[in-house]
Amino acid sequence: MKRNYKAILTVFILAAMLFSFIKYEKKKQQDLKREQTILSSILYILDNYHYQPKEINDEFSAKLFSEYIKRVDPSKRYFLKKDIDSLSKYKHDLDNQIREMRFDFFNDIFKLLMMRQKESEKIFKDIIAHPIDLNERDSIVFDTDMIDFPKDYSEKYRRWKQHIKYSILTDIHQEKKSEENKDKSKDDLKKHGIDITNKNFKSFFENLFDLNRNDYLALYFSTIAEMYDPHTTYFKPMDKERFDMDMSGSFEGIGARLQKEGAYTKIVELIPGGPAWKDGKLEVGDIILKVRQEDEDEALDVVGMRLDKIVQKIRGKKGTTVYLTVKKLNGKIIEIPIVRDKVILEETFAKSLIIDHDKNKTGYIYLPKFYHNFNNTDDRNSATDIKKELEKLEKNNTHGVIIDLRNNGGGSLADVIDIAGYFIKKGSIVQVRNRNGRIRIHRDNDTSFQYDKPVVVLVNELSASASEILAAALQDYKRAVIIGGNQTYGKGTVQKFIDLNEITGPNPWGKLGSLKWTTQKFYRVSGGSTQQRGVIPDINLPDRFKYLKFGEKDLENALPYDTIEPASYKPWDKYENYNQVIRTIITQTDTMRIFNYLDTLARYFQQNSERKVYPLRASEFFNLMKENEKKAAELDSLTRYKNRLQFRLIPQDSLEHAGDTIFFSKRKRMIEKLEADPYLEQAVRAVEMLKVKAS
Repeated sequence: MKRNYKAILTVFILAAMLFSFIKYEKKKQQDLKREQTILSSILYILDNYHYQPKEINDEFSAKLFSEYIKRVDPSKRYFLKKDIDSLSKYKHDLDNQIREMRFDFFNDIFKLLMMRQKESEKIFKDIIAHPIDLNERDSIVFDTDMIDFPKDYSEKYRRWKQHIKYSILTDIHQEKKSEENKDKSKDDLKKHGIDITNKNFKSFFENLFDLNRNDYLALYFSTIAEMYDPHTTYFKPMDKERFDMDMSGSFEGIGARLQKEGAYTKIVELIPGGPAWKDGKLEVGDIILKVRQEDEDEALDVVGMRLDKIVQKIRGKKGTTVYLTVKKLNGKIIEIPIVRDKVILEETFAKSLIIDHDKNKTGYIYLPKFYHNFNNTDDRNSATDIKKELEKLEKNNTHGVIIDLRNNGGGSLADVIDIAGYFIKKGSIVQVRNRNGRIRIHRDNDTSFQYDKPVVVLVNELSASASEILAAALQDYKRAVIIGGNQTYGKGTVQKFIDLNEITGPNPWGKLGSLKWTTQKFYRVSGGSTQQRGVIPDINLPDRFKYLKFGEKDLENALPYDTIEPASYKPWDKYENYNQVIRTIITQTDTMRIFNYLDTLARYFQQNSERKVYPLRASEFFNLMKENEKKAAELDSLTRYKNRLQFRLIPQDSLEHAGDTIFFSKRKRMIEKLEADPYLEQAVRAVEMLKVKAS
């Protein structure tokens, strides 16, 4: 019998295609169920537990539509106007899609975005491959509210050309400032600017195309959550791990910071005290080619892999070994075994110094955040560390202490309660109200004083959340003088995390991510919320943020300010001259030239921040840069300042870290920065002037 091999082959091919199609459809359905599970879990929490739940209606839909487009194309350089018009059919339908667990809008915008991003890369390649005229008159608009999406391909091409020109001009300007380039010709500088821009944009597109559907879907879920308020958001599993590491100030791994360069991943820093730093075999500049776990025979090739995936492979439990195949700077390729251990991010933790001035000694404590590892109570936390620093300063007979909360974005509420309690005998610290109106008062019940000397707290517009609770409590009790700018950040809300797997239970999809949502609002013991208004310092000094839109009050969907009844509390009455000191410092600073100059600088920052259009003709661009730098140099010379304070390490710290050159170099840099700080000088004067009544 003659066999029809062609027919048999056709049957096999069709069967394989059918099998692949069935497999694809099955995976597609599984992915959809996973996405629906995540969305339904998010909505369940927000509807039932958010402090101020939203009605998901047409208004919500329209806002979500605009916000998500803004997030995926913030510069309006991917989509065309017709794309937005075609998507606008979803503008008032997203509420229905959310309720029905449909992703029509997301699927359409994702496909369109992928196509337009690829198109944008082709445009970039075409522009950079042809001569670029930097002498033609043109300009670029950075305020996207002033422009619409490009009406067609040619306008999109022109917009990308503007971005590329701006990048080239910026790079040329930077090169011109370098002493080694002073003799370079205009053509050489232009060529260099184009080369740098080409490299930067290639890297930009590589990172852009590293993002996949799950990344954009996570952004969509986050955008839905943030319609409720700015601090409610969805976290992918890896993002939640990063958040926990940031909060605790430690993680388990090798202690190296990585950076992508094209398809390769380079070591850019070894964290002092970490396993890689101690081992000494891994070096800055090494390129990671492969990663192997201790229970694996084959190493995984990580060239071209996303950075977060590589980090995930390298991190692991303390005591386990990871093997890195690296290319050294000399070209040699070797495999390096590193035993993972706990890595401490020392810059996260509280640190103190002694300040000498006019024969007085003042303690200084810098607290970058209120850190606490709730998964491991044996780890360091900010409350116990602050207590230790206060004890060290007390042993050194300091007259008082300055707590520096500038740029402190918050953290553990439990630590705030403890720290505030160190400075009062006992009493209410903060009031917290839930969505049902129930108010809980958090109190310090320890009747002992940890510290009964003068206290000054330094804050700025970036002091937020837990920082504001501490500053507000010490201000209401008249326990500390608060020094800072116009106000603190104004984040007066409480968030909670939940792993979505806790809601779904066992599922076939693995980790689903986490939701952080707002559950409560903070109120001072005096009754006012810290939401939006923050804490207004007793002594208001100008800083660079003074005239900028900055803080919670400037965020979309921020919850409002309001008040409740004051809690029962008794202000501290041990200062002899609290109000007088505040008046004296204000009078002194009003006449100090440095603060007048800082006010001028703040106005200059405001002026620059409001510039929306930049010229792209080389002569006009460089003239503008020259004018800006001249003004900045004038202001810099006016504000170049050295205070009259002397700083030194606490003797116990010097002994404990004897021989640790990294510790001493970091403290040296810290002191150099503080020596140029006029705010700290006023804080020291306030501490020195405050008098406490004898007990």
